[in-house]
Amino acid sequence: MSDYQRISVEQAQRLLATENTMLLDMRDARAYCQGHDPRATRLSELNLRTLLKSTPNHVHLIICCEHGHASRDMAQLFSDFGFINCYSLNGGYEAWKDRPQRAHASPCAYNSPCTLAME
Repeated sequence: MSDYQRISVEQAQRLLATENTMLLDMRDARAYCQGHDPRATRLSELNLRTLLKSTPNHVHLIICCEHGHASRDMAQLFSDFGFINCYSLNGGYEAWKDRPQRAHASPCAYNSPCTLAME
């Protein structure tokens, strides 16, 4: 039995409209820089430990990957670490970018956090 929930794009949008919700994008740096929701924080091996230690465990965590498969394992990991509101986005970023009224960040500029994330 999993301690996280799989949610639709519509459910994720409703959660993001409330306070206390964090969107974690676990795609690789190149994919993230090519487009991401401006509210997303890139989740990588470099910041995973910090996020696990410094994020309050009651925050709603929506985790997205490319297609919605790898995010399930990551949502379970956060849940295993005591987070009580973990969600895996069904369909991943592929579904997210096709939602109505989408908001994408521009491709990353030189010296932006995206560029630095790839180093």
